[in-house]
Amino acid sequence: MKSLKLEISKYESVNFLWSELIELYGFERAKKIVSQAIDLQKMNGNKNLTVPIIFSGTGGLALIPIKSLKEEHIKNNFNENQVLIFNLKKKSFQVLNEA
Repeated sequence: MKSLKLEISKYESVNFLWSELIELYGFERAKKIVSQAIDLQKMNGNKNLTVPIIFSGTGGLALIPIKSLKEEHIKNNFNENQVLIFNLKKKSFQVLNEA
């Protein structure tokens, strides 16, 4: 398993990454990517320890420790139906609630 260190403090919270994901992959595929991220969390994560993330440029998925987010002062309480979308090139992220 590859380890990736993200310094969240260097990223900006935005509200356009979900729409960007839809533009890149289409609505159905973007919805499926989010669903797969939630499934990854359910199968391999721990609701009290990890959060699923989506890399918007590639559609790749990973799990990140909640602890690292809290240390970076992101003030959201993550639940089972939330994912983080990251755009590494634009240094931005968005918290997305699965509907």
